[in-house]
Amino acid sequence: MKIGEFAKKSGVTVKTLLHYDKIGLLKPSKKTDCGYRIYCEDDFLKLQQITTLKFIGLSLTEISHILHESGENLESMISIQKKALEEKKKHIDSVIEVFNKAQNTAKKNGFLDANNLIDIIKITNMEKSVKEQYKSDKNLNLRSNLYSYNINKIDWDEWCFDQMEFPKNARILELGCGPGKLWSKNSKKIDKRLNITLSDFSKNMLKIAKEKLKYIDYEFIYKEINAEDIPYEAESFDIVIAQHMIYFVPNIEKALSEIRRVLSPNGKFYVTGNSYDSMRELNELIERFAPNIGLDNNGLSSRFSLENGEKMLKKHFSKVEVETLEGKIIVDDPKPVVSYKASTIQGSSILVGETKKEFTNYLENYIKNNGNISITTKTCIFKATK
Repeated sequence: MKIGEFAKKSGVTVKTLLHYDKIGLLKPSKKTDCGYRIYCEDDFLKLQQITTLKFIGLSLTEISHILHESGENLESMISIQKKALEEKKKHIDSVIEVFNKAQNTAKKNGFLDANNLIDIIKITNMEKSVKEQYKSDKNLNLRSNLYSYNINKIDWDEWCFDQMEFPKNARILELGCGPGKLWSKNSKKIDKRLNITLSDFSKNMLKIAKEKLKYIDYEFIYKEINAEDIPYEAESFDIVIAQHMIYFVPNIEKALSEIRRVLSPNGKFYVTGNSYDSMRELNELIERFAPNIGLDNNGLSSRFSLENGEKMLKKHFSKVEVETLEGKIIVDDPKPVVSYKASTIQGSSILVGETKKEFTNYLENYIKNNGNISITTKTCIFKATK
């Protein structure tokens, strides 16, 4: 088939096919001496994969990478697309749940308040934002840099580790392990008898964790896991850990239910979060710099925090305890402060170009007049028992 006939049969425009050819995503089976593009039945299979993955929301670059990884194995191609569609369905289900709540509120009160609208905005935008945020550990490192100015020199990961109790031969699952800092910072304390599974929803982050932990004398198990659908049988773990990640999950209630399901009787769930008071002074500075810019808060972390976490956990766990760690960041350089906010999900699209320069100048003047910037930090760890 020439390109016109192929386009007509597939329902894709000639312009689109020309673009796919140009970027190497879908090249015709052959070209005639006169330059005509000739397509065959095999090209329908390639086009089907592209349109399905595009429907899911992937970019053409991501699609090209997936097709390259899957090669010519038809079963592998179908499996990848099916898995991606299932993930998309889960996210859509979460969005529908939020809309159902909004609909019930509208029926009851006759209007939707700002909190209802914020929930809808966050849940519909969350999947892509979080995915982009954690393709690498770059943003995590930028945020950690600001915390290095904290006058409370207690290491966060060491403090968390010391709050946890690990029974002999315990089966441990960490959700959202990131680059594996909890274990690299506490490598000398790891009991070799423990069975530790490190998981993350980001394949790239798992690769980073593997690389950074390969020098530790322990054989970790690595697995890509969505916290809303943990692929293990009931009572598979004695301990589940989630450090500063549960508020990124679209459906927190579903994740907590899953965590409880995979915990053994009397198993422990250790989960961390921030306080509303954390970064208060920085948020106030941003509000004065540019009211309503959308950065004068702690973003998604407010979905599960010191103030509301206990109530959420008590729906699923018999006993909930909490410990807090407070500190104060004192910094006389605007760069780590700007980098911190610019590395967040909201800031990555707001603090760019001239706005970033203006905010940097604003902080420079503030430091000149006040000597430094003082920022409260307040985090917590919940200890929930099944």
